[in-house]
Amino acid sequence: MNLPNILTLARVVLTFVTAALLLADASYLPTAAFIIYTVGGITDWFDGYIARKCGIVTTFGKFMDALSDKIMVVTMFMTLFALNLYEGWTIFALVCAIVSMAREFYISGVRMLAAKSGVVIAAETVGKYKAAFQMYSIGATIFAFAARSDFAQIDTWLYNFAFYSGIITLGISTLLSIVSGLQYSVKYSSLLRD
Repeated sequence: MNLPNILTLARVVLTFVTAALLLADASYLPTAAFIIYTVGGITDWFDGYIARKCGIVTTFGKFMDALSDKIMVVTMFMTLFALNLYEGWTIFALVCAIVSMAREFYISGVRMLAAKSGVVIAAETVGKYKAAFQMYSIGATIFAFAARSDFAQIDTWLYNFAFYSGIITLGISTLLSIVSGLQYSVKYSSLLRD
């Protein structure tokens, strides 16, 4: 078990801690949740960077990195919806979440087919951008919730900036999800025909 893999597994733990803190009804826990979520998001960059820099990229790491991202995104979406944090944008956010999750399960299926053929599929560039926008979107929504819950006196513009930048980046990440899914379909069409 190398450091990148430990960071990848830590991201799963931090995801569940973030969700638990958001669901607990106590002062400053939303702020703590935002901080922990941010740390979890940072591990997503560091695990890959360290693995490539030190030449310790493993098959386990490739699979777990992708799986950890899915666990993080699905868990956070479910938590944000449970708390009604998308407010008047819930239907839009729900459609985006459904499209994004459908893409995640589809790509997981393609990866499983590839694995049967002895091919390990690493994340594509568009998929990485999609993940970055998605993580920012979720983080911005958590930040807006923390600002309103823990710092009611904070300027309204900061809440609005966080909330609406989260909505915009959610839309961008959804468009990238569609593009990424189409790219995988074209690139690995031979696997899908077998």
